[in-house]
This record gives sequence, C-alpha cells and structure tokens, in this order.
Amino acid sequence: MAEVFRRSTSVESAPMQDETILFNPTTNSFCVLNASAALVWQSLETPQPAEVLAMQLCEAFAGVTTDQALRDVEAALQQLRSLSLVEPQQ
Repeated sequence: MAEVFRRSTSVESAPMQDETILFNPTTNSFCVLNASAALVWQSLETPQPAEVLAMQLCEAFAGVTTDQALRDVEAALQQLRSLSLVEPQQ
C-alpha cells in the first residue's frame, strides 16, 4: 500500500503569486515553494499518496509525463519531510 502524506499541523502557509510561503514555528524557519511544489502543498489539504499528487501535477502542467511528475513529487515530499513540513499519515 502506498504511503500517504499530510501537512504537519503546526505549519502555516500563505499564497504569494504563483508560489507559497510556509512557516514552521517549531523550527522557526520559512520555506518558499515554487508553483509545482505549491500545488503539492495545496493538494495535501487532504492526505494523499505520491501517485495521486503526481496525477494532479500532470493535469495542472502541460507536457509533464507521469514518470517525471512522480519523480518530482517524490523529491518534493522528501524535501518537505526533511524540513518537518509534511509527514506520513499515521
């Protein structure tokens, strides 16, 4: 079964044009997400597996292949997870 990710509950977000700014009060750090990472963040309003997020990325950005979208989503989730911005759903 695919791992499902969710936003960390303490993280605050604010849209900024095509990007999103995240603030993690636990680590007192900010993170700016580009348009594709912002879509991943927005989609994680409800917990999702990487495969579903990749399909949403393909629908939102023309010319993105499923394989490329999945690689990008997995990389984004890994980075967001290392910054304690997302976590696996328990």
